[in-house]
Amino acid sequence: MYYVIVPQELCERRRVFSRNQRTPDGRVVLTMRDLNLTRFSYGPVEIVNGDDLQAIMSSGQSEPGNEQIENGEE
Repeated sequence: MYYVIVPQELCERRRVFSRNQRTPDGRVVLTMRDLNLTRFSYGPVEIVNGDDLQAIMSSGQSEPGNEQIENGEE
């Protein structure tokens, strides 16, 4: 399955997809079905498959954990 990652500002300004999953940097994850529900341009987006989405989501989750471990060792 493919996912479209759009800027958070776009969804907030248009008040759409407020309950959708977010990436660690705040961007909104849309499915292809979500795209069929809208009739406006998203501008520049990132299209990823399921594996790439998991990598994006896990990369943001692992960084704060590493910082906590480093701070605990000091």
